[in-house]
Amino acid sequence: FSHRTVAELTEALGGREALTTEEDRRVAPFELISAADRELLPAGVVDAYPLSRVQAGMVVEMLADADLHAYHNVTSFRIRDDLPFAAADLRAAVDLVVARHEVLRTSIHLSGYSQPLQLVHESAVLPVGVRELRDLDETAVEAALREFTARERATLFDLRRPPLLRLHAHVCDDKTWWLSVTECHPIIEGWSHHSLVMEVLEYYRALRRGEKPAPEPLPELRYADFIAAELRALESENDKGYWRDVVTRHAPFELPDGWGVEGTSGPRSAHVTAVTYLDLEDRLRELARAADAPMKSVLLAAHLTVLGQLTAEESFHTGVVLHGRPDVTGAERVYGMYLNTLPIGFRPAAARTWRQAVADVFAAETGMWQHRQYPMPAIAQEFGDGRRLFDTMFIYLDFDQVDRELVDYLSSIDDSPTEFPLSVSVRVGHVGLAVDTRVISPVHAERIAGMYRAVLEAMAASPDGDATGTYLPPGERELLTAGAAAVSVVDRRVHELFGERVAATPD
Repeated sequence: FSHRTVAELTEALGGREALTTEEDRRVAPFELISAADRELLPAGVVDAYPLSRVQAGMVVEMLADADLHAYHNVTSFRIRDDLPFAAADLRAAVDLVVARHEVLRTSIHLSGYSQPLQLVHESAVLPVGVRELRDLDETAVEAALREFTARERATLFDLRRPPLLRLHAHVCDDKTWWLSVTECHPIIEGWSHHSLVMEVLEYYRALRRGEKPAPEPLPELRYADFIAAELRALESENDKGYWRDVVTRHAPFELPDGWGVEGTSGPRSAHVTAVTYLDLEDRLRELARAADAPMKSVLLAAHLTVLGQLTAEESFHTGVVLHGRPDVTGAERVYGMYLNTLPIGFRPAAARTWRQAVADVFAAETGMWQHRQYPMPAIAQEFGDGRRLFDTMFIYLDFDQVDRELVDYLSSIDDSPTEFPLSVSVRVGHVGLAVDTRVISPVHAERIAGMYRAVLEAMAASPDGDATGTYLPPGERELLTAGAAAVSVVDRRVHELFGERVAATPD
């Protein structure tokens, strides 16, 4: 991101000779495990390598809470079709995809070897269920899908048996059906997930027309190369020092105490809400251009501004999701779990205008990029005493490979829980908030959602608007401006004001 135009790239690269580095070399099968572990592998395994630190952490979270099953995800997509559904063609398409991608033939083994390993098998069969819903109206179909999602979420995979995905088709009529994907998130992330869906549909439609699918050849790159890059990062004092600096110079952001549903100490209960900014998108993109930054930085700046209103810390760090895909042509077509939630530092009062705030956030993201393969669990272990580094995480989702004419993306049904008390995801003009109600009640979640909308409105109003102000939803503005005899609140925190509001109007 240091050279963002063709001219800058040409100048930076001019006169350089091509270099061959360790990062350029592809990993050979079984290279990343010991000879002793290789001797223990069963027949039919064509490669094996360690789990990434993030993968291992996700598996632990998934198995640790029987009520939550974090990272065991179910997503359903409504498919618009021009021909009647054909189950045999869908299963044939899935078989082709499984044969192409190692991750779909991968199993996970937490024990039995000198370290947790993932094994790539020569072959695997991905189950494809088909369910007829033709006799149901739209409301009943949605209810059936939500019941299906609950059953799937309650049924974990046997991690030792590939594949760690399941597919189901729900047929509504000759022109509409739903495709559900149940996934073990530790082996596949969102970009790979959506690419997989589109690849299956591409082959399915070709087969149904009587054609032979012609997939684009995959690059030599494999997921094992990503694992090798992480192992190199773990040995890098430069990477380690960078993250040590981030977490020691900024206090960890902590959600306010006492915001959870009173008396809830049992199983986690989730609450999801969303804020739309479709009506503001054009002006927010103008802000991005004014700051010479991508749209993601605008929305991340809004997120950090909201968090800044919830804490008295002058400087804090919180989690932002980056990907660690190798910078190799075609890497986007190699499926796997490349995500890494890393700490980003933020000073709420550092920028006076929105233009500067967005530029500062983009500069911070740019600084993180070359260190992004150092895994978050290692940062937590080394600099956070092994505790969770942050309560919140932010992820920006832009799955532009999805054909919106074929897939009714906005109607998709998704149940993808994480272990974070507050998860913020941004996609297609919406900010989604998922909270653990033991930490943030639905009432407070809706108020926080209102703060996102208020901040986004302020950002859209002018690139040179005041980035140091406090932006609250309408109900909280009334609290601040209610009557001439109102008590001064200059030195009081937003969450304290919220608490007073809840006490005054508990319903």
